[in-house]
Amino acid sequence: MIYACPRHFEHSALEVFAMRFFNWRSTNDWAEGTGKDLEQDIEKVARQQWNIPMDEFVPKPPHRIWRVGAFIDVQNIYMCVKSVFGHTKINYKVLRDFLTRDGALVKMVAFTCYDPENRSQVDFMHALALMGYRVVAKPLKRMPDGNIKASMDMEMALEILVSAPYLDEIVLVTGDGDFAPIVDHVARMGKIVKVIGPDRLTSPDLIRVCDQFINLAQIDGIFVVD
Repeated sequence: MIYACPRHFEHSALEVFAMRFFNWRSTNDWAEGTGKDLEQDIEKVARQQWNIPMDEFVPKPPHRIWRVGAFIDVQNIYMCVKSVFGHTKINYKVLRDFLTRDGALVKMVAFTCYDPENRSQVDFMHALALMGYRVVAKPLKRMPDGNIKASMDMEMALEILVSAPYLDEIVLVTGDGDFAPIVDHVARMGKIVKVIGPDRLTSPDLIRVCDQFINLAQIDGIFVVD
């Protein structure tokens, strides 16, 4: 036994009008005025069926994971905070919780130089790694004149440029204005770029080219006093 699908017995308003129109047209007793009215009704229903609801027309963002890359200039933040607040350090657990608070997929990368003979600096890098940070580090260089070279700007810039195509949002934790061209470049790629830095020591050039600046002091519990 073959059962007809109930859908076959359902007709849209347009189909109903069409059937009425052609059935009436086949008879000789329908009036010309009635036929014109019916044609107008059919046209009206057709227009209504072609018009989609506004909530279907408005573009909707895809439901997917928002990918964020956070790049932390440990050396710069340490020197800025120390010069302004004295014996104060950054609470990197609080920073981690702040960066991951919205449920996005966040990749956190910390850049730092270290003295291999300084056990506390080595332990600090291990602690960052255990907190969930990817640590990019290199030993500091002692120059012949006695000066110490400790800069991770090149490594951080390269990491940002390589990672940017795979991210929706980029967060720089630094006050260094040397990163302004990098920020401007990734912003032109369509990425959302935010900067977290000390208010008085963050470069105005860096603040101008980013999409949003967040004062480091606005993060509750971010500072730890020695």
